[in-house]
Amino acid sequence: MQKSPKIIKKKKIYKNIYELNVNYKLNKKSKYIKENFIFNGNSVSAICYNAEEKVFYFIRQYRPNYHYNNFSSYPLEIVAGGINSKESSRQAALREIKEELGVKPISLQKLDSLIIAPDCLEEITDIYFAKVPKITKFEIVNYKEGELIKIIPMKKKEVLKLAKSNKTQNIVTKYAFMKICELKI
Repeated sequence: MQKSPKIIKKKKIYKNIYELNVNYKLNKKSKYIKENFIFNGNSVSAICYNAEEKVFYFIRQYRPNYHYNNFSSYPLEIVAGGINSKESSRQAALREIKEELGVKPISLQKLDSLIIAPDCLEEITDIYFAKVPKITKFEIVNYKEGELIKIIPMKKKEVLKLAKSNKTQNIVTKYAFMKICELKI
């Protein structure tokens, strides 16, 4: 493995957007690069499951990038959101499940942590598995966060079929599909 760069300077460009100036020293030669990255803060994501109905709850919500990429139907997502200041990862997961599914989890277990896009976006998301009560309201309007959410219940076999497809999904949802495939449910 190569040694780390000798000089890295970080300059704030705008709000949470930074410019990195990196001077690599490689075998007595120097290579200078400039990159921009976004510090998005850390986040949480939750795979939500109801044992009574034997369903996983996914969500669909409006996102400008989905609209501008002309997706005919918006990709599925798992519950996710940022961690507020003075809030633990676990507290954030509990809050996001309540905001996006309208229920309080029965149980919550941390499964993993992922670096979302290490080259351009500084964000780590903690992935949780939550057992949740049966959902009866399948649309959530969260005015505070500007979210209109449709809740999509799916049996494991439907998730397995979707996991094998080439349908475009965000990386955290794809990861959730793989984790669901591993579950003994």
